[in-house]
Amino acid sequence: MIYYSYNPKDFTKNIMGLMTNEYDLVSEKFSFDVDEAEGMINKWIDRYHLLDTAQQTYRRRLNVEPVFSLIINFRYEYLQGMSDDERWKKFEHGESVFLTKVDAYLFCRTSDAFLFDEKTKKVLSKTDKQDLLKINRKIFEICPSAETFHNIANIAPIIVGKYELVRLTKPKKSIKELKAKNWTNEKHATDWTWRLTDRAYKEQLEQGKRVVLRFQNMIEKNASLDEKKVYFERHFRALEGYLGYRGVRQQIGNLYHLEKRLFKDKYNQSWFDHGARTLKLAYMKKLKNLIANNTLYKEAESQFLSVLKEHLDKNYEKWKKDSKQTEG
Repeated sequence: MIYYSYNPKDFTKNIMGLMTNEYDLVSEKFSFDVDEAEGMINKWIDRYHLLDTAQQTYRRRLNVEPVFSLIINFRYEYLQGMSDDERWKKFEHGESVFLTKVDAYLFCRTSDAFLFDEKTKKVLSKTDKQDLLKINRKIFEICPSAETFHNIANIAPIIVGKYELVRLTKPKKSIKELKAKNWTNEKHATDWTWRLTDRAYKEQLEQGKRVVLRFQNMIEKNASLDEKKVYFERHFRALEGYLGYRGVRQQIGNLYHLEKRLFKDKYNQSWFDHGARTLKLAYMKKLKNLIANNTLYKEAESQFLSVLKEHLDKNYEKWKKDSKQTEG
C-alpha cells in the first residue's frame, strides 16, 4: 500500500495506522526532489508489491512472506538567504523561491513464522543487532535488492514539523504482580503516539510565559473582563490547534497547568477570574486522506502542486496587502 500526505495531520495518521497494524520495521528516510522521485517509487512498487490488493497481501502473509507499505510525504521549503520582501518580489516575477521535496519511508510487517530461524530453533528478535542482520538477509532473499530495515524502536525518532513519534512507557509492575496475572513487559504497537519535539515544546513553553507576564499590561490599563478574555483566547486557540494525539494532549495539559501556576504566583489571583478558561483539546478522528491511497505518483504530485500553488498565492496576496498598509 502507498500512503500519501502533504501535511503533518495525514502523515502522522498514516504512520499510526501502520504501527497499529504491526509494521515495526522501517527503512531509513529517503528524500528526493519532487520531479525525481517517480523512478525510485516505481522500482519500489515492483520490488515490494506495493499495489497488491488486501487479498494478495493476505496470501503473502499466509505464504510466510513479509509485506510492505510506503509512506510518501510531499513538502516544500523556501530558498535561503532572502528576506520576505525579496522572496515575494521574485515570486511576483515568476521566479522560483522554493524547493519541492518528497520524504519517503518503507515499512515492513513480518510474522513469527517468517522470523523463525531453523538453525537456532527460535524466533529472531527485531531488537537484537545480529538477529536483525538475519532478518534483513531473509527479506533480501524474497525481495532482491531490498533496502535495509531497522526496528523502529531503535532508530532516531521519525519527525514531521513539530511532532515526533515516540513509544509510551508503561507503569512499572512488580515481578510478583506480573506472574500472578500472567502479564509480560512486552510492548505492543498501540504503545506508540506522537508528541511535540523538545524544541517545539520549549518554544510553546516560552510563549506561554510571555502571555502570562505581558498580562501586566492588561492590569495597568485597567482592561475590562471582555478585553482580558480576548487577550487569552488567541493563546488558548493556539494550544487547542495542535494534533490531538495522547502524547501531545498530555504535553499541552502540562503547559496549561504551568501557565496557570505562573499566573497565580505572579498576580496572586486565579486566572479564571481574569478571562481564562479551560481547554478543549482535540482527539484525532479517522478521516480519508486528501490524496487517496495507491494513487499513481504523477497524479499525487499534481494534486500536491495544485494545493501548494493555492497556498503560495494566498501568502503572496497577504504580503501585498501588508506591504500597502506599511507604505500607507
